[in-house]
Amino acid sequence: MAEPNFQNRTLYHGDNLDFLRGMNSETVHLIATDPPFNKNRDFHADPDSLAKGARFKDRWKWERDVQEEWVDSIKDDWPAVWEVIGAARAAYGDDMGAFLCWLGVRLMEMRRILRPDGSIYLHIDHTAHAYVKCLMDGIFGAKNFRNAIIWHYDGPQRPSNKNFATKHDTILRYSKSDEYIARLDGIRPLTLLDDVELRKYKRDEQGRYFYDTPKGDYTEQSIRRLEAEGRIRRTRTGRIRVKHFLIQNSEGNVFRRKSLHDVWHDIPSLGHAGGRERTGYPTQKPLALYRRIIEASSNEGDIVLDPFCGCATTPVASEQLKRRWVGMDIWDKANDAVRDRLRDEWLLAPDEAKKMMFPHTVHYKTDPPIRTDDNETAAPTLELKSQRTGEPWERLKHRQMVRVLADAQGSSDGVICAGCGRVLELEFMQLDHILPRTDGGANHILNRVLLCGPCNRRKRNYLTLSGLVAQNRKKAVGWMKDADRAKLAWDSARRKAEWVRDHFGSDACQALIAGEG
Repeated sequence: MAEPNFQNRTLYHGDNLDFLRGMNSETVHLIATDPPFNKNRDFHADPDSLAKGARFKDRWKWERDVQEEWVDSIKDDWPAVWEVIGAARAAYGDDMGAFLCWLGVRLMEMRRILRPDGSIYLHIDHTAHAYVKCLMDGIFGAKNFRNAIIWHYDGPQRPSNKNFATKHDTILRYSKSDEYIARLDGIRPLTLLDDVELRKYKRDEQGRYFYDTPKGDYTEQSIRRLEAEGRIRRTRTGRIRVKHFLIQNSEGNVFRRKSLHDVWHDIPSLGHAGGRERTGYPTQKPLALYRRIIEASSNEGDIVLDPFCGCATTPVASEQLKRRWVGMDIWDKANDAVRDRLRDEWLLAPDEAKKMMFPHTVHYKTDPPIRTDDNETAAPTLELKSQRTGEPWERLKHRQMVRVLADAQGSSDGVICAGCGRVLELEFMQLDHILPRTDGGANHILNRVLLCGPCNRRKRNYLTLSGLVAQNRKKAVGWMKDADRAKLAWDSARRKAEWVRDHFGSDACQALIAGEG
């Protein structure tokens, strides 16, 4: 894993996408963040609050907020994510698709910078929860989904005779792999046991109360560690059971940790019981909520990242728990908020006393870090084999490649599909790879053809174009219309792509790319 190319206690001010792209791969242990929710409204802080001036728009429009580069990247390397975005646009509307596109490109970078033992907690509400869950399945992998934590809170709400009151948010928890850090035992609440309840438990030779459970899913390595800790009990039949010791204090009181479920109702919202913790920031969350997240999925000294740190709840909780942290936010006063809250919590002394009381400082940055890991991609779900860099002809956008290939595969009646030989209007054609990305295929035009919708869906991201043609020829599939015409379209696409490569700077080539003439 690469070394971090950023300092502890760094606040990056600006668009977090640039900062995320600048961070070395596999350098962060935990991401705990509270992004916009696509609420279709504007948020403003109380003008008399500590966060005076804090405001942001939680509104999204496809034409205004989605960059062509994002769309090309998602289509090329994350086809499952593109399908989620398409489904959201069809079911909800373009504004949800725009929000998911904006969030998705950032989540892709977050996944890259997470260590193999890392986790992400993404705070969301009912507005986009279902779509964001599918988005994260596509990026982190459905098998790495761990929990949908329900944070249930009380507080005033306008009554309604038609709907149940909405009193919870959802926190989606995913890991980078199955080797993730989990310290859930340490955050489970304690309950005091009386003499009657203590009779249910065993005692060892040292007088410690315990209960035991079957070996379960413990690995052999874990069993050896537990045995060294004196926590393994072997039955007469040779079965292994794991001891769980109760907690005893110096006064002789014995406690057992309660089970911690995925519904958290013991942490009130700041609107209900905020006290001095409130800053007035419009979407501020309780410190106790993020302390629990950080304690559950990181160790002391680990690096915690919040790309939407707002009024610094994650940095403050991280500092309290002796973790290193990095925050990012676009709000102009984010730097003041971080410093003020750290001072309020006695975690950062006033500047004039800094050397005597607290020698650390917050590093304020507006430029992204410079990567020192040779732009390694940390093996995403669909590994990015080769980015569209290098020669100018390799950096053509999707719409430009479509223009060139439509000219190459064109006929008097429309465009010929290179997979089945059908002739259809250009609107029914889709850009696809000849050699799939999962097999190392490049994104440039030499590895592209136009296929009809059914051929593109059948090819997916695992068949080569040759494999698709062979499938279409089978009687059971029966989709091949004209194999000779399909081959002609493929050959024409290859020749035209080579011509673009060899004559990219010519007026004729530039006119074709621009769609002129």
